[in-house]
Amino acid sequence: MKIVFIFFLSYSLQIAYSQKIEPCDEVIPCSEKNPEIFIFIGKKIDVSPVKQPISCYTIGTDPKTKAKIKLFNIRMDSKSKSKYRILKKISKNINFEIIDFVSYDHASMVKYDEFENVLLFVGKYCNELILQKHLYQPIYKMKNGKWAIPVLEEFDTTKRKSNKEPHKVDMAEPITVPRWQSHQKLEKVYPEPYFEIKEGKVYMKYGYYPEELITM
Repeated sequence: MKIVFIFFLSYSLQIAYSQKIEPCDEVIPCSEKNPEIFIFIGKKIDVSPVKQPISCYTIGTDPKTKAKIKLFNIRMDSKSKSKYRILKKISKNINFEIIDFVSYDHASMVKYDEFENVLLFVGKYCNELILQKHLYQPIYKMKNGKWAIPVLEEFDTTKRKSNKEPHKVDMAEPITVPRWQSHQKLEKVYPEPYFEIKEGKVYMKYGYYPEELITM
């Protein structure tokens, strides 16, 4: 799975390396094809943007000048560094309570850090922990102690996340409406019968348990 979109600027052999080109951080591309995946319910501690330097890597040597031929990467995604507290371990390979990882995002309509608690999938790529792109779900605790995921997609409330029958649930606390939805009518964003709106507060009435939607 690709985590970042990378656009390549390829220079010819004659101009691939030049002293006039802005210095870059030379990196070794990660070739990890089967990363270890950590699946958990996390509570946000901190999410901060990270400045990305120009990066490059050597793809060969000019046979005439002996100069290194470098390929420069222009990252179109924003990068963030995140710290989360693990509330529930879904995969069995987690032996820590706090996790630090980076994420890359390109103009997503819904961002994982909009939610206080979220189901996350983090991959280990060449010893770096990276959030699986666009693979996360807001999740809420019920009065019976279980965690449940809303039935409908956050970016398109006409679509369900699964064809499975959802469970009737009873929320412990109302949903905190994220910033990107605050200007919309709650009845449209949180339609019946999956949600109920009482005195301006949103309650989930049906949901999925995370273990039902994950195949490991």
